[in-house]
Amino acid sequence: MPDIRGVVLGAVRRPDTDEYLVQRLAGTDDTHFHRFVGGGIEHGEPSDAALEREFDEELGVAVDPGSVVCTVENLFAFGGESHHEFAVVREATFADVSLYDRDRFHGVDGDEGDRIEYEAYWRTLADLRDADAPFFPAGIGDALASEGHTHVVSSPDADVAAVADDHTDGTGDA
Repeated sequence: MPDIRGVVLGAVRRPDTDEYLVQRLAGTDDTHFHRFVGGGIEHGEPSDAALEREFDEELGVAVDPGSVVCTVENLFAFGGESHHEFAVVREATFADVSLYDRDRFHGVDGDEGDRIEYEAYWRTLADLRDADAPFFPAGIGDALASEGHTHVVSSPDADVAAVADDHTDGTGDA
């Protein structure tokens, strides 16, 4: 039986704008997708500590984790395999305020044999909805717009629908 993975994602919002820092990750079949920066929560590690560690490991920057925005039960398929994770989405701020002036960040995730390099940049939730690539896990944008903590279930059907929406001309036709 596959494991259920715990992850934490940081919703870093640029002050005085509606832009969030998102990473651009390679999908399958020459596609890509967006999500907040973050990663796995280690056994016994609180999500706030995991968020600090992930930003340090991947971007080399310090963040101050804020309140929990939502949790997402994310059921998805990637690379032909089904996955199940619980994602804790937390507000976060950069410890060094000068980082908000940077337009792009270079990120590195994983070890040498399983290393992924990515680019992170600022996007509004509206831009992410209209982008040529989906924003995962599905439902986070709605949770950010709501009041209070939300628990979202993002099923494989939601991810498939998000990908299908990105390959249309806006009318629903490919």
